[in-house]
Amino acid sequence: MSFFLSFNLILPELNDELRNRGGAEFVGWIIPAFSFSALIARPFSGWITDNLGRRVAMIGGCLFCIIAGCFYPWVTSVAGFLVVRAIHGFSTGFTPTGFTAFTADVVEESHRGRAMGWQGMFNNLGTTIGYVLGALIALHFGVDWMYYTSAALAATAWLLFMQLPETRVESNKRKFTFSLGQLFYWPAWKPSLIMFLVCISLGSILTVMADFTLALGYENKGLFLSIYIGVSLLFRLVSGRISDLLGRAWSTAIGTFSQVLSMLILLYLAIQLNHQTDTGCKDCGIPGFAWFGMAAVFYGIGQGFNAPSLFAWASDTADAQHRGRAMAMLFMFLELGIIVGGLTANFFIEGHSWDYLGIFGVSGAGFAAGLILSLAWIGNRRGPA
Repeated sequence: MSFFLSFNLILPELNDELRNRGGAEFVGWIIPAFSFSALIARPFSGWITDNLGRRVAMIGGCLFCIIAGCFYPWVTSVAGFLVVRAIHGFSTGFTPTGFTAFTADVVEESHRGRAMGWQGMFNNLGTTIGYVLGALIALHFGVDWMYYTSAALAATAWLLFMQLPETRVESNKRKFTFSLGQLFYWPAWKPSLIMFLVCISLGSILTVMADFTLALGYENKGLFLSIYIGVSLLFRLVSGRISDLLGRAWSTAIGTFSQVLSMLILLYLAIQLNHQTDTGCKDCGIPGFAWFGMAAVFYGIGQGFNAPSLFAWASDTADAQHRGRAMAMLFMFLELGIIVGGLTANFFIEGHSWDYLGIFGVSGAGFAAGLILSLAWIGNRRGPA
């Protein structure tokens, strides 16, 4: 929770921070810059997790958070800001690989879905608190203190990870060789592909949802994020058990179906917004909060089902010797999805004047593809490896 709190604390303020440095046209790169470096780190984090230890990966990622948090206030140029943003991204390239492998090590396979659900709940709790706390710190104490608080929370996570025992088996250590066979763990390709498809929307949502919320007439630009993360927290408590009982593919089918519904509602709202903007019709009101809130709820339900199931599914494909690589494979495709989503949003922002229809349409297509694959891969109790 401390780790996720540290790097999500600053997220709501980054758009304005980059604009203040003269980089308004690069706002769409805030998420991809972070995710690109995380993607680069993922393959190596799997090898480090399996060979040097879970704790090394966890602690190493925290150090990147601490460094970035201390340097954000000192950079004044757009290029410098994006470089620090990229350095920050290495943190999520290493730490989550370590702690998901650790969790899988210490929990029996029959309870792995529930364990990933609980872990994800605290990850999301850190994210939710971060969105609120970061804005409050920036408002009352300034953005510099927001960055330093982020670094302090990363240091707290580092101290907590230091207290954990190492669960890697020493006999599993292997010499590192730069090859696809070492960097990627192909038995985990099915959950990784679904992870890619469902994360396309994350890159887009994180980029445009604040502005879309304001365009609909709501003053709280974090409204959608707060609702969906809150709902996701609740459903993670039960989705892991469903994943353990019915199978991973059944659980992701439920999650992706829910998020298809969310994108359909957002598309409907975008159509109404475009109509009002294009025609200037004052009698054509935008649908009320019930629709917007329902879209966030369905999105949160989907997140609550998908994340624990996909992490457990990837873990199911590996033994303890390869678990770090399996987690790294999943995280690589997570980052790829976020990058594609962020660049998709950036394309529509620059070329089509905030064409939300295109942004939500691409995200919805990703969820629909994930639903089709989930239904096709429903097999035994755990889902196919």
